[in-house]
Amino acid sequence: MTIQEKQFKFSKLEGEPLKEFWQNQGGHYNFCIQHKLRGAKKAAKQRNVEKRESVKRAKTSYEIAGVYYLDINKVKSKSRAILNLKKDGDRLEGNDEAFVKEIISFHERTEAKMADFSHFEVGTHPQFEKTRCFFVVRKEGAKEDFSITKCIQKLEETQ
Repeated sequence: MTIQEKQFKFSKLEGEPLKEFWQNQGGHYNFCIQHKLRGAKKAAKQRNVEKRESVKRAKTSYEIAGVYYLDINKVKSKSRAILNLKKDGDRLEGNDEAFVKEIISFHERTEAKMADFSHFEVGTHPQFEKTRCFFVVRKEGAKEDFSITKCIQKLEETQ
């Protein structure tokens, strides 16, 4: 082949000649692609870590108030469903009350929150009007909000 009046000859290498070529010329090639190889290895390692974590989470099931939830996302969905289906000031009863009572047991201040417990309610947060949350209602009628999200995070950490 001729390029700009220069003659080039190409040949297909196999076996020992190919091995010899890469031993002699491969250093430059490896230098050129080294950063891409490192990036690919790092990305593969991250994917493996994420996959193991996902499998670990998927294998963890939770029993709350006699009901089995396949993973932590199902537990979160149940708490959101209660918040969304109840109206402000609605008293939780039955399975919903049992669910929230077991979840609040993972709160860092469970005893303080449950002191003089009467029942649970759903309503808007006193400081953030667009946020709905759960309340512990005391026997004298006082209400105290709590973060069910934090309780669920503690539940997940204990598994």
